[in-house]
Amino acid sequence: MQNQSNQSSLANIGNQINSANQAAQPFKLDAGETRVWVFGSSKPLQDQLPKIEARMSKFFSSWNAHGESVSGRWRLLFDRFLVVLREPEGAEVSGCSIDSMVGEVKLLEQELKTTLLDSSRIFYRDEEGIIHAVTRAEFKALAAQDAIQLDTEVFDTTLTSLSDMEVGVFNKKLSDSWHLRLFELAKKAQTA
Repeated sequence: MQNQSNQSSLANIGNQINSANQAAQPFKLDAGETRVWVFGSSKPLQDQLPKIEARMSKFFSSWNAHGESVSGRWRLLFDRFLVVLREPEGAEVSGCSIDSMVGEVKLLEQELKTTLLDSSRIFYRDEEGIIHAVTRAEFKALAAQDAIQLDTEVFDTTLTSLSDMEVGVFNKKLSDSWHLRLFELAKKAQTA
């Protein structure tokens, strides 16, 4: 069971997103279907904030789509998730502008010696409140060992809309998430 302090610290992701951002304006929570990209890190990033800030500030000052400036912001959530947002007042993103952003994240990934672009990783919070990044095979093994339970908090890095960046959508109990299928497969294999 997740401890109470973990639950209260997750009470409002929106406040975290909307709080002052390193070298960027806060995300606007009234942005409706504003596009976001969530990059989960294989290791904590808090001690890397100066490097992240420098690279992201430089990138956002020149991000464009077909010659028009794209307005964007970034935020580090829970010390593990780099969230990039395209503000509605900027140009629409295109394939080329998305590629340039992903390229910048790839450079950041190399600079920080972490993994940010591996979308197959699963993120969960353990009973002590620590967020872990594991492979699907590791996740299944942890479920089989009862190290992960139905009430374990998991994070969905596949989300693409700012309106989804809230408790109950971005982070939720395993039992309420797509992760449940992996959990059930692990339990089924355990009894076979």
